[in-house]
Amino acid sequence: MEDEVKTAPQAWFSSTSIFLVAFILAMAFSLATDRAWEDYLITYRSSKNLVEGHGLVFNQGERVHTFTSPLGVLVPAFCHWITFRGSDEAALWLFHVFGGLAFAGAAAFMHRTVTSLRFPSAIAGLLMLWLVTDAKSVDFSIDGMETGFLLLFVSYILWSLFACSHRSALHLGLACGGLMWTRPDGVIYIAALSLGVLLFAPGDKPRREWLRTLGTAAGVCTLVYLPWFAWAWSYYGTPVPHTITAKANAVGVRTLWGALQTWLMLPVSMFRGVGSLDGLFMPSGWFYGGWPAWLLPVTRFIAGLACLVWLLPRQRAEVRVVSFAASILMAYLGYFPGLNPAPWYLPAAAWLALFSLGGLKSRLVLPFGIAWLVLSMWQLVEFTRLSAVEQKLVDGGNRRAVGEWLKANAKPGDTLFMECLGYLGYYSGLKTFDYPGMSSPELVQASRRVGLEWHQLIGELKPTWLALRPLEAAKLMQKAPSLLTQDYRERRIFDVSGEVEHLDVRGQGLLAFDSIFIVFQRQEVAP
Repeated sequence: MEDEVKTAPQAWFSSTSIFLVAFILAMAFSLATDRAWEDYLITYRSSKNLVEGHGLVFNQGERVHTFTSPLGVLVPAFCHWITFRGSDEAALWLFHVFGGLAFAGAAAFMHRTVTSLRFPSAIAGLLMLWLVTDAKSVDFSIDGMETGFLLLFVSYILWSLFACSHRSALHLGLACGGLMWTRPDGVIYIAALSLGVLLFAPGDKPRREWLRTLGTAAGVCTLVYLPWFAWAWSYYGTPVPHTITAKANAVGVRTLWGALQTWLMLPVSMFRGVGSLDGLFMPSGWFYGGWPAWLLPVTRFIAGLACLVWLLPRQRAEVRVVSFAASILMAYLGYFPGLNPAPWYLPAAAWLALFSLGGLKSRLVLPFGIAWLVLSMWQLVEFTRLSAVEQKLVDGGNRRAVGEWLKANAKPGDTLFMECLGYLGYYSGLKTFDYPGMSSPELVQASRRVGLEWHQLIGELKPTWLALRPLEAAKLMQKAPSLLTQDYRERRIFDVSGEVEHLDVRGQGLLAFDSIFIVFQRQEVAP
């Protein structure tokens, strides 16, 4: 009977088959949506400058660290170089493939881990399907973000901790080093899982041996990440990405005590809906509206449950480690970035949460798992429909059109103020003052002088152009009525709202948010 349980997960599928299923799903999503996420173009502008010989910079001649992920900027640079610098579309599609391969590799590592832990075959099968059909994970693995690599290295860490029988410390160090190359806040993921391991001591290892393993892995991780850390420090003058500096400046002071309070309040958030749990299993942009009202309380409760599994008695130690780490990550994402963290921050935490639910020792897991798979597949189908329209109509249509119009109408030396940096910044090619200043140390410095209100920043920086959504323009009119009537004049409205209103897709509120942009030009330079 024990041998039967041991080999049960492999009876349904192998690591190779789950790799292929995950890769096919990722590529199918790419083909259906032709997705290029907003933030990809922020990074790709630096990637392209590197290949073209201008340095790893957003603005030529300005050494500012305007991206967060080293892999997220270097892989697109390689894609641009290997496609002979001839086509942005070809480079993006090659990145789709690399992201899909990373996503599939992550699924394969997870399969090997649950196989080693002897999850029952039906639960193992459902868990793998939960992971590869998670809509945000599929989307952000192929749309130009670093998410596929993040999932790959987090899954590699779990395999190194729970399933690797030979040189586990070396593998763990390599996995952690890869995670740091993916995101510098990977240290939070590493710390959360390490604390969980020391708290629950999974497997047959005593804590003293786990300490030795983690210490060796830390040394390997340091050696793997040190080259980038040292180079970034020498090139930019600081190893801290300017994206982090700008966002930290915008959100204000954050403390470890505040993070601890957020973590302690997670069970309350499960019922009150005032934290990051809300977005863990919801589609991207859910808060703009257009999804069924019942979906949020259901997914919020499941997210909260997953983050509390570590408190339940008689659960296997490995599952409690992962649940504990998921709770730490959700507290971190709910406190430092904000109550509703950007959706691309969430997939790794979602995978850890799903792993925790799949590992529960309960007869309810199987019927719940079937219902959750149906819900997950429905979300993926509906989100695919939404993403295809968003790419065609809003991102590749409206936002790109704004950037191209600015490029055609602006003069050398002109500057642009806006919030959404990706499409507008890339296609305009202008020097940008984006809020909160990810590409612009000048904006961060100005905010420290005059504050974070947009009318104050615009008055201080005096950008040539403004690209505003209607709500942003209305707020400026309320705060400083003369700004958009005397200092600036309206030049062009880009409006696809009429087409958006007639669409029959879930999540339509996300499309409406970016369906209108108003471009203003500073009066003193207007013809």
